Amino acid sequence: MGIKDCYARIPRKWRFPRTIIYLFVIELLIEIAALALYGIAQPNLYRTKLWQEGADHGWSSDPHEIIYSYANYRPISTPLPWSQLYVPILPTIYYLICPCLKNRLNAFNSITDFNVVIAVLALFLLLCKGIMYICHIFYPLISTPIHAALIALFAVSIHAQAAPDMSDPDHPQPGAPWYITKSCGAPVKPSLKGYCQQAK
Repeated sequence: MGIKDCYARIPRKWRFPRTIIYLFVIELLIEIAALALYGIAQPNLYRTKLWQEGADHGWSSDPHEIIYSYANYRPISTPLPWSQLYVPILPTIYYLICPCLKNRLNAFNSITDFNVVIAVLALFLLLCKGIMYICHIFYPLISTPIHAALIALFAVSIHAQAAPDMSDPDHPQPGAPWYITKSCGAPVKPSLKGYCQQAK
């Protein structure tokens, strides 16, 4: 079996072409909603407010503990869902692509920024996939690595957003943050109800 035989065996047609179009439409709606929610939350519209609200009710650590620890030279790490410095790999990738961004690296290192970047990337890839599908060059073999990469990126995002907060031994949060596991109603402040629902 030669290379031409292997190349000829690669499937170039989808078994259910209409299903692919419906999946593109569903993906478009989900990505627009995700981009809107992540864009509203960027850069820190409600992350610190929700963190403080959780601390006030004993559901999470206190954001002021980080400041006290730094002031007293005690080692502490910010819990993953509240972290401003979550994705150090992202600035490195930007710097490798364009060294002119060296002075702007700190602008791309929070989980909220990471979510916005992957939402924009997913929307861009959806446009590319749509064009390739119309041109009959979006083969199933090309689809596999694209979707595997997107699944991996969104899995990292979900892991960061649902990570535990165990930094305060008096108020441990072993599961997802309080705004995911608890109701956004009372005793949460009414001014934070909308932010809680968006974050949920």
